[in-house]
Amino acid sequence: MTGMPRTQAHAEHPIAAARPVIVHVLDEFGVGGMETVALTVIARTCDRYSHRVLCLRGRGVRADRAEALGVPVEALGKRPGKDVAAYLRLTRRLRALRPAIVHTYNIGALDVAFWARLAGVRRIVHAEHGRDVSDPQGSNPRYRWMRRVLAPAISRFVPVSADLERWLVDEVRVGRARTQLIYNGIDTARYTPSESEIGIDRAAPDLVACDILFGTVGRLDPVKGFDTLIDAFAEACAAEGDQRLGLVIVGDGPARAALEARVAEYGLADRVRLPGSRDDVEAVLRDLDIYVCSSVAEGVALTILEAMASGLPVVATAVGGNPELVAPERTGMLVPSGDALALAEAMRSLAAAPETRRAYGEAGRARVCEAFSVAAMTDGYIRLYDQLLGD
Repeated sequence: MTGMPRTQAHAEHPIAAARPVIVHVLDEFGVGGMETVALTVIARTCDRYSHRVLCLRGRGVRADRAEALGVPVEALGKRPGKDVAAYLRLTRRLRALRPAIVHTYNIGALDVAFWARLAGVRRIVHAEHGRDVSDPQGSNPRYRWMRRVLAPAISRFVPVSADLERWLVDEVRVGRARTQLIYNGIDTARYTPSESEIGIDRAAPDLVACDILFGTVGRLDPVKGFDTLIDAFAEACAAEGDQRLGLVIVGDGPARAALEARVAEYGLADRVRLPGSRDDVEAVLRDLDIYVCSSVAEGVALTILEAMASGLPVVATAVGGNPELVAPERTGMLVPSGDALALAEAMRSLAAAPETRRAYGEAGRARVCEAFSVAAMTDGYIRLYDQLLGD
């Protein structure tokens, strides 16, 4: 647990031996939607399974949260490339832990399936939360080949969107019987609409004094398309009319300096805030008027679901699983990826239509509560795990 000696944090719970052991293997336990889903599933099933987390490289900033739940997190110190020594360490740890299931995540942990089989693990789940940053369309022949070759070692691929499932089956040619779609879900009790439209302190340091506040949340990485969002916001400001617009981009990452430079080039430093990562995203969302997702590629964006649960209308790029979340002219608007002018027009359109924003926000929350709750997601993983354990 947080603050206790590492040896004590890794001590075996007296009941743990009675529960099936599930080892989750990630590149790092960092900040992102995939890691949030993993942590949520772990937290909600600790009474049913004994979870462990192995990180191929470093522990990551979410490790302490897992250990606060009594779930040990270990880092294997993998170096870039195919570090055989790290994979041998992984194999030894799996042999010692003797998991009933190994659950791996995304391309960074895909080849763990081979080493897990070498360690004697029979049941392997591989989750596909989105395509690699360097391969947003999933067309990299080497990555496709790796998935196809390792498919016989993997009990189930778990795509988090119908788009990813179609891609796995039709393009990667993983057999449909090996896939099980489980949509990401969020806590609709945590993410709720603002109780009042009055009294929002938009003069606070992380926000902007404005009439209409756009916002987005995500790692500051090129795949999120935040450069296009800033271009679109600048275009919207150039034709904003009587309304003063503001933008907040919550998150941190390697593109931060470039994005700050872009904001400065447009002379929008008084309109745009990049406050870094926040632990109270639900509070930030309640301060927004419109949520914008400008991604180049997505699986199922948790941040869109969080925004919809918060009663916000959404403008999103029509990529990946986004069209499965945002219903045009019902919960928001979809635009082509990388098209700053189309994005600006959608942002301006919603900024000028308060009744439409309200209707979209109400419909969006209803949709999330019905189809994308954290309970539905957790039940999906429990059914999958129990089915495999029964085989």
